[in-house]
Amino acid sequence: MFTLGLLPACDFIEECGTCELVTEDANGDVTYGTPLPFCGDQLQEKKDQSPVTVGGITTYWNCY
Repeated sequence: MFTLGLLPACDFIEECGTCELVTEDANGDVTYGTPLPFCGDQLQEKKDQSPVTVGGITTYWNCY
């Protein structure tokens, strides 16, 4: 007997994506970090993070 129909499918499937850390200096030079996979809450945290600027260097996550 197949019982999968009794369980909500969304409980097993998380949204996943790939994010890379982007660094931009005051001159506009951009460096991209290694793309990393994230799912669920971790992915949403990366998407929701605001850019951070320290000493003229801005870092932020680019997720796709």
